[in-house]
Amino acid sequence: MPREILQERDVALLAARGPEGHHGGMIRYVFNTSRHTQSRENGGGAMRLARISILSGLLLFAMVGTLVAPGPAPSQAAGGTVTVAQGAEPATLDPFQEISRTGYNVTLHIYDPLFMRNDTGKIIPMLATGYKIINPTTWEFILRTGVKFHNGEPFDAAAVKFTLDRALLKDSPSNYLVDGVKDVRIVDPRTVQVTTADPMPLLLPNLMLLGIAPSHYYQAQGASYVATHPVGTGPYRFQSWVKDDRVTLVANHDYWGGVPSIESLVFRLIPDPAARVAAFRSGEADIITDFAPDLVSSIANDPRIKAEVTTGTRSINIMLDTGTGPLRDKLVRQALNYAVDKDAIVKNILGGFGTVESTLVPAAYLGFSPLLRPYAYDPAKARALLAQAGYPNGFDIVFQSPRGRYLADAQVSQAVVGYLKAVGVNADLKYYEWGNFVNMYFKHQLGPIFLIGSGSAALDAADALENVSCDVWDSWYCNQGIQAIYVKAKATLDPDRRAALYREIQSLVYDEAPIIFMYTQKGIYGVNTRLNWTPRSDETLWLAKATLK
Repeated sequence: MPREILQERDVALLAARGPEGHHGGMIRYVFNTSRHTQSRENGGGAMRLARISILSGLLLFAMVGTLVAPGPAPSQAAGGTVTVAQGAEPATLDPFQEISRTGYNVTLHIYDPLFMRNDTGKIIPMLATGYKIINPTTWEFILRTGVKFHNGEPFDAAAVKFTLDRALLKDSPSNYLVDGVKDVRIVDPRTVQVTTADPMPLLLPNLMLLGIAPSHYYQAQGASYVATHPVGTGPYRFQSWVKDDRVTLVANHDYWGGVPSIESLVFRLIPDPAARVAAFRSGEADIITDFAPDLVSSIANDPRIKAEVTTGTRSINIMLDTGTGPLRDKLVRQALNYAVDKDAIVKNILGGFGTVESTLVPAAYLGFSPLLRPYAYDPAKARALLAQAGYPNGFDIVFQSPRGRYLADAQVSQAVVGYLKAVGVNADLKYYEWGNFVNMYFKHQLGPIFLIGSGSAALDAADALENVSCDVWDSWYCNQGIQAIYVKAKATLDPDRRAALYREIQSLVYDEAPIIFMYTQKGIYGVNTRLNWTPRSDETLWLAKATLK
């Protein structure tokens, strides 16, 4: 192909037809790993993620010879410690069990995936250096050589097969990443072939979220031991975990991608947003996530620290268990959408750091529908719909919320409860520490009403729409007609056709109102100016390339 940057539609058509236009042809992409850069990449650059096509980043590295894969850094770490404060800690350090973003920010430094996004949003090689699309349902991955796990166990095709096979287990929370994979076969020690039941356009971006685990260590020690004693191939080794306090990692001096500049990373749990800001101002934390919006102005004149804002890709919504009590009725669900003043919440609680949405698909995703308009704030209409549904005096219900995980989540939940009460719906608000909350989420124990955020590494509407699909652990709604369209969309390689199907689904979901559509939050981070690092829009905290001034 003569063009420097291929669009996703080109990949889709090539995957379907083959490089010569024949169905079943094979395409081979090998990342450039022979050239290396000596720059530190400064750990950042504002991430430009608006509708980045899913496979074009891979093709950029595959087809343009001047681009460079991650290369070695200086042989010795420069030293120093960087402390990150988040509102939640990992539920586990087992890569198959931990799928929350706050946990991923820790485990990503321990376990390398096959691919990841760089700071500009392009998909780059990690433990995989290339791939072949043999036919629309068969992918072959070429693996990096000379890599070892932290315990000395060699990285090879057996580790990749073990990881994918274990993720495929139905009781694995990471199953959703590989759902649709039919078979994983070792071709040779550095080649793995993956066969899917149907075309799976999101396979590569999904693999970015799956850290590769050492098969011998995992099987010898067992899952419960690995959960607190992780071993990967990543830029940092696990040192200690003080539950409900901090996880400490130290630089891997044998890292295939070069020794990190920063010797030690500490991930602290500080659930209270004001306490996180206090720790940041005092110098106890170098980076904080979900900076309290009302406190951003308080650091404006402090040259040691700054607040950085990113375009949001995380959708915050109020989930409704549509199989329970009054929430079975579409009129009730529509009433709840009219009852909540989302504009006031974004303005007064988030300080404007958010965008009110009419769908659970953020604008940056492939398939976002720009034609829908948010439900207006109309409490009179909400009361009329409740009366029409047979609830003129409202009803009582339980509302669950995390505290400290998302931007001003506790205050937002409290405001929503107030709006519901104004139309006669008495919601009993219960707060949970994130570890307990997310455990209940994975076990499908939340509801009937709860606040949750969702984000997608693929930037594709399929991930968001899973929350309103059938027979999955993270959906409290099922409509077989919508499900049929969803299944078709997920197997559609052509991005334009897939996006059209996603938009069709969103129109149907808008009317069904299985959630209270809320907003996409912006990312607000506190960053100490002694650090060369810039936050990314996808919420990934990647510090392996960060440096201290």
